[in-house]
Amino acid sequence: MPDAAKFARSLFGFFRRSSAGGAGGEIGIAGIDVLGERQQGIYPMELPVPPQHSGELFDIGAILRLRTFLYLIAATALFLFQIHNTLSIRDLAQENERLREQLRISTSVRTSQELKAAELQGIHNISGRAQALGLISSAVPPVDIEL
Repeated sequence: MPDAAKFARSLFGFFRRSSAGGAGGEIGIAGIDVLGERQQGIYPMELPVPPQHSGELFDIGAILRLRTFLYLIAATALFLFQIHNTLSIRDLAQENERLREQLRISTSVRTSQELKAAELQGIHNISGRAQALGLISSAVPPVDIEL
């Protein structure tokens, strides 16, 4: 029978003690008794009993040490800080584009107003408007006021 146990171990790769059925010394694979009836104490190799899972909730504190937990918090904080910076840079770039567009529009309006003012201040425009109103240019020089 020990050859059957070795064969089953190599074939299936795992054994477990059966908790059902009497003495608790039966060896089974997936709930099936492999060795059948056996005598106690004949086989020198005793297989370890796997830990039974209780109905307790999973405790992450048992897995993580404080230092690991602090590293995770620091890495998460750095990751969130990087995301915040990236989003801020994107918002600033959009604001910069809006301001450049407003500056282009303002420059264009200012340039057109300067051209219009220069046109209105021109001597040909002033003399043409004066003639349209019936004013004529005088040959008398302007009066100088002395103080």
